[in-house]
Amino acid sequence: MQNMNKDNKIYLSGGGNEHQSSTLDKFFFDSIPQGGNFLYIPVALRGHKLFPTANLWMNGILEMHKRTDIQFETLDDLLSKNIDDLEKFDAIYIGGGNTWSLLKEFEESGFSKTLVQYHNSGHSVYGGSAGAIILGAKINTHDDKNEVSWIDNNGLNLLNNYSIACHFKNEDEERFKNWATENNLPIICLFEETGLIIGDAKIECVGTKPFFLYTPQGEKLMKEPGETLSLL
Repeated sequence: MQNMNKDNKIYLSGGGNEHQSSTLDKFFFDSIPQGGNFLYIPVALRGHKLFPTANLWMNGILEMHKRTDIQFETLDDLLSKNIDDLEKFDAIYIGGGNTWSLLKEFEESGFSKTLVQYHNSGHSVYGGSAGAIILGAKINTHDDKNEVSWIDNNGLNLLNNYSIACHFKNEDEERFKNWATENNLPIICLFEETGLIIGDAKIECVGTKPFFLYTPQGEKLMKEPGETLSLL
């Protein structure tokens, strides 16, 4: 696992709308200094009707959180940014959409390695839904259609070999308990109202619902908002 300090946390959202993720979003925006900036990556929505208006959506969220002092750049060409370009931003926000197409763009452009380098150099990264899933060890935790013929299930593994499931419902428990056993990896399942803040060798649950952790040994652990789990 990469070294994490107070300046390079990872924020993970279980998905849903801006109201369901508002608690996590506030933590993320509060981590950006007055007049700061971040890079917004909405490419998981490519081909979706919402893709052209993604920057307007983000503007709305900043207004909702009364952080219009923050500037952001919307990036849709991952080849156009290298590590020197990214270092100019206080944080990176990776939006949701199709997990397969998102990971394919990250991998084929080489942006995956650049993002890992950026995080390791002391910067925070936010992942929402698909953006959260690709930061884990494996991405085969979702039901997205694979229309881009991407077959590699390996994520960026920024989460100490944990994988992430989003849009979790109670009826999914058996599915992900089995997933953890079959993949021999722990998995953290997030409701749409659940967020994680990962840093300082711990996972903190935020939002209005808990997260569930399933281990390869078939064990289940639940953490309520405000509770933490050690990564050591």
